[in-house]
Amino acid sequence: MKKQTKTRADLLRQVAELNAQLASAYHFAAATLDKAGQDRMMASGVLLQMTALGGRELIVPVVIRDGFSADTLAAIRRDIVRSYESAVALRPRA
Repeated sequence: MKKQTKTRADLLRQVAELNAQLASAYHFAAATLDKAGQDRMMASGVLLQMTALGGRELIVPVVIRDGFSADTLAAIRRDIVRSYESAVALRPRA
């Protein structure tokens, strides 16, 4: 049986997934998260898409009208911090 070759879309998704797991990505995500808040997105919306690593869709894409609430932003920020701490947990010895 011949092994399936990966498509360009598969490779681009893999690169995006790897870049999203870099420790620096957590910093920039947290620093720009407020752009999705209600004070910045009134009369607009945030497109919410969730996919698992590997590309499996977790929820159907949906628009959150007028942006995320302060509670949602705080919860996302906590998850970003938790993920960052997990990403840097194994540091090399000096």
